[in-house]
Amino acid sequence: MDNEDKNTPYYGDLEKTNIIANLLAVAKAERDQEWNEDFLENIPAASFKCGDPQLISGPDGFPYFQLFLPEPGVGFQCYVIEKMKDDFLLEHGYGIVFNLVNGEPDYVLSYGDILNLHLNQSFYTEDSVFTKATADEVIKEDEQVMVGQPNETILPQYTKKLLGDYLRLNGVKNPKLLLMMRKSGEKVTQDIVFNVAITDFETEEMYRAVMRNLSWYMPRHYAYVGMDEETFPNDFSSI
Repeated sequence: MDNEDKNTPYYGDLEKTNIIANLLAVAKAERDQEWNEDFLENIPAASFKCGDPQLISGPDGFPYFQLFLPEPGVGFQCYVIEKMKDDFLLEHGYGIVFNLVNGEPDYVLSYGDILNLHLNQSFYTEDSVFTKATADEVIKEDEQVMVGQPNETILPQYTKKLLGDYLRLNGVKNPKLLLMMRKSGEKVTQDIVFNVAITDFETEEMYRAVMRNLSWYMPRHYAYVGMDEETFPNDFSSI
């Protein structure tokens, strides 16, 4: 996916590119939490070159855009993540793989990681109101439950479309979702709910795999569950 259809070329921060080069020179066995934080802090604005091919399919089956450090003194077309995400990554549903050599990458970002950068200015969010839900969720009798639709600051429209396309590809004929907010005592939490149930699939294993893979499209702190549509018959919206 070239940025050739954009009138303005990308310009990255070469100082941050140098920081990334120094970080990637550190042996993988010596990369600690500080290394990880420095890497994630500097990659959004750094300059990279693309791979050939630009897009590859990862072991998980999802598409990744290849980025590499530019070679000193060699001209290259510049790619900058903070620009790429708005130009095509988020709309088309791509993750990013860095310096993939002989099948071993230096770092991998899912689509959901990039979405979190877009929504929250960082790749990962520690604290949130999302629960630690599983693919099967039970609403307790003493809980107060409200439902609605996630707004653009939770799931942009292009992300909803990607989720819908993925579910349709995997046999869900009319995928829908809603945002469920729950209050138990003083604690308020929320989950994204899909109208996906085990009965929609030939086997429970297939259901589990599809539900698990939905996480690739969402920030890692998000919680989501599958429920029979009859649980909230009037509140789901098609995606």
